[in-house]
Amino acid sequence: MENIVSIIVAILSGLAVCIPLAVKLVQQARQAVTEKNWAPLLGLVVDLMEQAEEKFNDGATRKEWVIAMVKTSAEYVDYPLDTVALSDMIDGLVDMTKVVNPPAESVTENE
Repeated sequence: MENIVSIIVAILSGLAVCIPLAVKLVQQARQAVTEKNWAPLLGLVVDLMEQAEEKFNDGATRKEWVIAMVKTSAEYVDYPLDTVALSDMIDGLVDMTKVVNPPAESVTENE
């Protein structure tokens, strides 16, 4: 009888260790899949931003449209999407374009 109790205790203690590890493994696998998909997501966002440039004059309207389109696409493929991170990504891309493609400045007479 003592052997059975000790075996049950050993099994329960093993499960107590294995279950949280399995949960953490699943979480890490999901995170890896999500991070792996950031490059295609970035490409989609850039393409949508280019389309929004042509369709809308107002920057806020462009951003809303891009977010709405990405959310729709993400829901369609069951992709978990953080809209705050997406909004920050769009703002960062816009800031980057202002540095890479600065507005044309007037030419000085000294040249």
